[in-house]
Amino acid sequence: MEKLLQEKCHKLLDMVNKAGADSCDIILSKGDSFSVSVQNADVDKYKVSGAQVIGVRAIKDSKVGLSYSESLDDSALEVIAKSVIENAENSEVNQFEKIEIEKGEYLFPSGYTKDDSTTEDKIDFCLRLESEVKARDSRVETVPYNGVSEASSSLYYLNSNHVFGYKSDYYQTCYTSALIQEGEKSSMNSHGVIARKLKDLNYERCIELSLEHASQWLHAKPLSTGHYDVIFEPDSFYSFFSCFSNIFSGKGAMEKTNPFSEKLNQQVANSKLTIKDIPQYADAFSKYYFDSEGVARKDFTLIENGKLNSFYHNSATASFFNIETTGHASRGAKSALTVSGTTKVFSGGDIPTSQLTSGEYFEIHSMQGLYSGSNAISGEFSFAASGYLCRDGKRVQPVKGVTVSGNYHQMLLNVELIGS
Repeated sequence: MEKLLQEKCHKLLDMVNKAGADSCDIILSKGDSFSVSVQNADVDKYKVSGAQVIGVRAIKDSKVGLSYSESLDDSALEVIAKSVIENAENSEVNQFEKIEIEKGEYLFPSGYTKDDSTTEDKIDFCLRLESEVKARDSRVETVPYNGVSEASSSLYYLNSNHVFGYKSDYYQTCYTSALIQEGEKSSMNSHGVIARKLKDLNYERCIELSLEHASQWLHAKPLSTGHYDVIFEPDSFYSFFSCFSNIFSGKGAMEKTNPFSEKLNQQVANSKLTIKDIPQYADAFSKYYFDSEGVARKDFTLIENGKLNSFYHNSATASFFNIETTGHASRGAKSALTVSGTTKVFSGGDIPTSQLTSGEYFEIHSMQGLYSGSNAISGEFSFAASGYLCRDGKRVQPVKGVTVSGNYHQMLLNVELIGS
């Protein structure tokens, strides 16, 4: 934790209080990143960047104002302290948004520090990625995407009721791809991984999966139109599930844009399905300790045995529904208050893998046009997909160029099996 940045938060808080705020909170975020990509055995792009921004939310006469600055000198802080009050005075009354969380300190520095890999190490890593993809399959025309990145971040939270929070993180990622050409046919796939150190990045997995799917889909065929059982590859399921995550939004429920607004305690999914939000889940890559209002994160049940248990709430949406916040406030230094979740965990069922994968099903690995082809309110979706037709756990046909369509809300009810 940088003492100077903590002091800047306290200084801005004092300025805003003196300017006339009834209450206020500060968010300061800082990030540094490095990225390099390689094309044709030469460095294609190289970027080192850093950014910091401090933002304030002030309540005055039940009105909310926001202001931020990317400069942390005293004159800049004075400007945003003045402007946040002016912005509040010129906004409409908001009877629900208040800053009332009191007394708490959350200090969660990352247990991971910048590794000792050099810029040359990262460039060599990229060069090896590209050369290995080409060496393992003579049909590889090019490696269009290939690179390494490194990122560190820190966030400070402070409010006028003596709540202070700090957290930091550090990680590295790598990705590669394969564009395979065979006669007039071509196919491409890419894959990326994340880790805490360069040496821990799963180099082999990136190469193998890029080549495997690009090679398989070179001779892929569409499926006959019909109804199919579907199993999503985990990364694809994450994207698909996130596309409709508004069903858990307390803000959406308050504004009547959440299609499940009136379905609390009702059956919205198959009775086998239980979904929890577990912020410090042991096997998750990232952990979450406090929200953007200084509330401690806790395990939280979204759907239990198919019934909608609760929505994500911040203090404002909780006030609207006359309940307590669930600790899911979300706000950046530049943005207004909203809600968001952390790590969602699906409870395992009692079905062994052999039973889960028995019979015929379509295994979805890649989706295109998911968001443009989905309606988060109605639940209707239609997107292009690639994957494999499988039978009894074995791939029998690579599939490409098919359209998958249906209704997400109905899909939750139509879950057939949940693996152990």
